[in-house]
Amino acid sequence: MHLQKGIHTMRKNYSIFDKEKIVAAILLAVILILIGFGIGSYCFGEEPLATCYAMCKPGSRVSVRMEPSKDSLETGFLECGDSFKTDGESIDGWIRCYGVGENGWIYSGYVVTEPVRMVGQRYVCSANKQVACRKWMAGPQIDERPWMKSGQHCQVFCESDGWAVTSRGYVKTEWLDCDPE
Repeated sequence: MHLQKGIHTMRKNYSIFDKEKIVAAILLAVILILIGFGIGSYCFGEEPLATCYAMCKPGSRVSVRMEPSKDSLETGFLECGDSFKTDGESIDGWIRCYGVGENGWIYSGYVVTEPVRMVGQRYVCSANKQVACRKWMAGPQIDERPWMKSGQHCQVFCESDGWAVTSRGYVKTEWLDCDPE
């Protein structure tokens, strides 16, 4: 009987030890799974969203479209200097836009990566040649007065990323100097 009692006590202690091992194994498995998800989302997860800004003539707006097309339904709009988030996805010059309207697409010719600086001053063209005035950044030349000649004046409304929105159109800032007069 004494031997039986000892075996029973040993089984009881052994079964408690087994339960502790099972709990420890489950905790270890949960920790490994959580670490795996963390590493997986770090290595294979989506890139964080970047902040970009709309640049247009103050008082006008840039459309956010449902699809990457100028004929697509407008789901929202941005005014000059407004920020939005993007994952960088681009289709035919249109960039994915989050946080405006129902999300959508914005044309890249109106997108800058640095905050827009409002200027509101008169500038003079300092180029040694004529400079193209564009419909949007790196876009086609405007139809009326497509060129600005050295020494010509214009009003600069805002600038960012090396481009200025002027009274003549979009012009690279490298060709403009503040008018001292």
